[in-house]
Amino acid sequence: MATPKKFINDAESSVDEFIQGLLLTYPNRLQRLENHDVILANPLPKLTQKVCILSGGGSGHEPSHAGWIGNGMLTGAVYGGVIF
Repeated sequence: MATPKKFINDAESSVDEFIQGLLLTYPNRLQRLENHDVILANPLPKLTQKVCILSGGGSGHEPSHAGWIGNGMLTGAVYGGVIF
């Protein structure tokens, strides 16, 4: 049996599973943009007082982008798909 190289169940559902895990781990700090693979700060900053910054890219480097969401840092993270 080959040694696994990745900690995912299925490439097609890995981004959704990762986002679900983040929301379960940080329910009071993160929220999902409905119908998108986007995680946002919870609560969002007042848009009249701050510039919102999103970061993102291909998935596979998690929790890289989500780890920077917070006060004075990123407002959100956008996730792409996993390609094998």
